Amino acid sequence: MKGLVICQFAITSKNMITKIKQYAQQKENLEVECTSVSEISEINFEDYDVVLLAPQIRHYLKNVEDKCKPLGIPVSSIDVVAYGLSDAQKVLTQMEKLYETKK
Repeated sequence: MKGLVICQFAITSKNMITKIKQYAQQKENLEVECTSVSEISEINFEDYDVVLLAPQIRHYLKNVEDKCKPLGIPVSSIDVVAYGLSDAQKVLTQMEKLYETKK
């Protein structure tokens, strides 16, 4: 599974991605990347299986969904509590559940 996390400046989410990768070390085929909301128009969404948006930019959800829906890529906003607590396990679980909707 290849996931993308989009946030305001791709700083806080990079910390989250590091935690997700550390937590998911035992899992195979997991790749997570992070980018800034300012790069939405340049993202090759077809390269990803799931896309998550940080809570502070959830107002971009419709825009990203419009780009991903034709590609069959599920999109969601990260759970606010999980993001605030940097709960990588919960975010990873959310990503995996989102991926299951793609199959």
